[in-house]
Amino acid sequence: MKFNKISQERFNAYFYGRRSMARIFATEIDWFEVKTEEVTLLATVLRCEIDKDFNAVILGRDMRKKFRAIDIISSVDSSEELLQQMDSRIEKLVASHVDGYFPQGDDNDQLFALFTHRLPEAKRNHYIKLLSENPDYFPAQVMLEELAYWFKDPDGTFIRAMQGNEFNARLFELYLHAMFYELDFEFDRTHAQPDYLLTKAGMTIAVEAVTVAEMEDEKNRKIQLTDEESKKLFNHVNEDMPFKFSRALRKKVAHRPEPANLPYWELPHTKGKPFVIAIHDYSRTMSMSFSEPALRSLLYGIVAEDDHVFKIEKHTKSNGDTISSDFFGHENNKHVSAVLLATQATLSKFNRMGRVAGLRSPTTFAFVKGVRTDHDYQRKQFRMLVEHPQYKELWCEGVYVYHNPNAETPLDPSLFANVVNVFMDNDGINEFIPRNYTLQSVTEMVQIPAESIKRFWEDIDSGREPRL
Repeated sequence: MKFNKISQERFNAYFYGRRSMARIFATEIDWFEVKTEEVTLLATVLRCEIDKDFNAVILGRDMRKKFRAIDIISSVDSSEELLQQMDSRIEKLVASHVDGYFPQGDDNDQLFALFTHRLPEAKRNHYIKLLSENPDYFPAQVMLEELAYWFKDPDGTFIRAMQGNEFNARLFELYLHAMFYELDFEFDRTHAQPDYLLTKAGMTIAVEAVTVAEMEDEKNRKIQLTDEESKKLFNHVNEDMPFKFSRALRKKVAHRPEPANLPYWELPHTKGKPFVIAIHDYSRTMSMSFSEPALRSLLYGIVAEDDHVFKIEKHTKSNGDTISSDFFGHENNKHVSAVLLATQATLSKFNRMGRVAGLRSPTTFAFVKGVRTDHDYQRKQFRMLVEHPQYKELWCEGVYVYHNPNAETPLDPSLFANVVNVFMDNDGINEFIPRNYTLQSVTEMVQIPAESIKRFWEDIDSGREPRL
C-alpha cells in the first residue's frame, strides 16, 4: 500500500480543520490519500518555512467522521524520504482502526449526519430528496455531508430544520461556515446568538445570518432565461428586492434574542465588536445572481443610471408602496458595521465545488458562465466547464461586503480582503474587487450519453463548442 497524490481541492473537500496560525510557519505542498476496504487515510506534506525541512500529517476519521491527525512525521530532509516514511506507516495505522474509525478520546458526541432522516418522508423538502436520490447532485451531497461533520449546532435543531421547511436558511449557514473557514477565520460556536463569532488577526466580529425566503410558487421550478422570463426576473429584482432586503435587515436590527432580550450587538460576548448581517436572496430562481444592485441601492440610498449615480430617499413600487432608502443613514442602524451579501450559497455552488474536487456524477457535466475579473481587474464574460482540470473556484467568490459609513464600530476591511469591499464617502461609491474573481455566475447542467463522453472531451480539449 502507498499514498496516492490528490489535488488540494479534493483534500479540502474532506478537511476543514486547519488553524490559521499554522499557515504562518508551514506551507502545504502536496496532498495524498490511501483507501482500503476498512478506512481512508489522508495526508498533507508541509515545508517548514523556518528550518526548510519537510513534515507530514496523516489523518483518519474520528468517531464523528472528521478527519483528524493520527500520526505526524517531522524534520525530514527531503520530500522523497518523507513519502517513503509515510508509506511505511500505512499498514500499522490501518490495523489500529476501530470499526473504521480512529477514536481521539474527545469525539463521543452524536454524529452530525445531515442525511440521516429526522422527519418522515412526507415532511422532507424536495431539496433533501434531490440530494439523496439524484446522482447528478452526488458531488453536492458529499460536500454538504463532509462540511457538516465540522459544523457545530448550538441549539440542536439544525438537521430537522434543514430537512423540513428551512432548507435554504440552513444551507446558507453551511455555506458561510465554508466561506469563513476559507478566509482564515477561527470559529466560536458556543453561543446560540448570533450565528457566528469569528476571530482573525486578533480581531473578533459577530455575524448574524438572514435569508430572503423562497416564494412558494418557486419550489421545484426551473426556468430558461427567455425574453419573457428575463423580463419577469429583472422586474422582480428591481421592484421587489429592495423591499424584501429591507424587511429582512430591519427584522434583524429589531430582534432581541432570548434569554437576554438584548440586541445582537449588546450581548455580553459581542459588545464593542463589529456586528455584521450576512444576507442571501433565495426569493426566485436565479434572482440571487442579479439582485446585488438592489441591495446596494437600499443600503446607500443611491440608484445608478447611464453610468451616473443619484441619491434617492425612497424606493417606490408600481403599486405605490414605498420604503425609505439609505439603510446605513438611519440612526437605528449605526450598530450594523456592514452587510455581507453572498450570491452563490446554492446547491449549484456545492455541486460545482464537489466537481472541482474530483467528485463525479455519472453522465452529467456542469458549465458555469457569468462575469469575472481578469488578472488586470477588468470585468469579462466567461464560460467554462467545471470538470475541466484548469477550472478553479473558491467559496468566497460572489461575496460583497458593504461597509456602513456611519458605523459606531467599523469593520476592518482587511478581514475580508478576498471579497468585494464596497464603501461610500463624499466622493460617492468606491468598490475594491479582487483580480481573477467571479462576480456573477449561473450554472448549466448538461447530460452526455456514456457513448458520447469521449467525443465531448475531445471537443473541450480542442477548444470547440461540444456537440451535445
